[in-house]
Amino acid sequence: MLWIILLVAALSLQIAALFLPFMRIDIFIQGGETYSLLHTVRLMWAEGLWLIAFLIAGFSVVFPFVKIALLAYAWIRMPKSPQRTQLLGWMGRLGKWSMLDPFSVLVLVMLASDQWVVRASTYLGVYAFLSAVTLNMVLSVIASAVDERLTQGRSTSSPRRQCLVTMSGWKGWAALAAVALAAGCFETTFQLPFLKINQFLLSGESYGITSTALTMLHQNNWALALLSLVCLIVIPTCVLVAELWAWVVPAFPHVHLRRRRWLTYANEWCMLDVMSLALGLFLLEGQRFIKADIKHGLWFLIAAALSLWIADWLGHRAVRGANSAA
Repeated sequence: MLWIILLVAALSLQIAALFLPFMRIDIFIQGGETYSLLHTVRLMWAEGLWLIAFLIAGFSVVFPFVKIALLAYAWIRMPKSPQRTQLLGWMGRLGKWSMLDPFSVLVLVMLASDQWVVRASTYLGVYAFLSAVTLNMVLSVIASAVDERLTQGRSTSSPRRQCLVTMSGWKGWAALAAVALAAGCFETTFQLPFLKINQFLLSGESYGITSTALTMLHQNNWALALLSLVCLIVIPTCVLVAELWAWVVPAFPHVHLRRRRWLTYANEWCMLDVMSLALGLFLLEGQRFIKADIKHGLWFLIAAALSLWIADWLGHRAVRGANSAA
């Protein structure tokens, strides 16, 4: 019953987020306008920003409702099976992409900070949307964890603990290299900006990972500050440490499997890749509001996200191989 109540709460918040005021953009002389999420998609489509409109409509409008429906179906009607496990896994991996619109708003609000020609501010719709997607993602993690507990068989252990790197051969060393590269690139993003404003009458501020969170805190925009701080700084740092620990600390094969599952859950909240896409979309189609140039930090951000994905992919392959051998 509690599960149904939480699903209904997520659904209600998601519906409210479609129609509540989402953000307001004020441009000198031209005036200002307040947008809801649906209004934003329609506006972008009408202005020829088709890629942004399509991706936001798909990930931030359609997919959350599809995910809620599939979570309800998997929990209530679908018997335990590999198909259910696979469905829940895909919903978990895709769930964070619903945050594409909040990250796009984050980029715009960040660039408009402390400007007098253009200003951007958020409204209640952002809080409703973030609450809906967060609740949706939490329910997805719970469903996957429960499904894992119901479907796992009796664990078998090898006679001794082994280091996953030495067990998996080239995959282990390639994964360690990917983790090291991700750590180096991620650390560099704290030093290099990824965007710099380049527009007449606007101050040419540069923004990176740290300044993004600090700017949102300075503006008392607590929702976007928490989003950037947790999903772009805290969780990626924890994932990097956990990846290294999972590869080098010896354990039985079934323990390696458990570690990888929890790393999968953590990666669902690591949103360097979502931020990279939001920045890329803004640079491709979103500069009618504020013109900005690419800085080197963006490439390091993309490299960190890609390296983490490679390490996670290699980890899944290595763990499956270790448990098959056991």
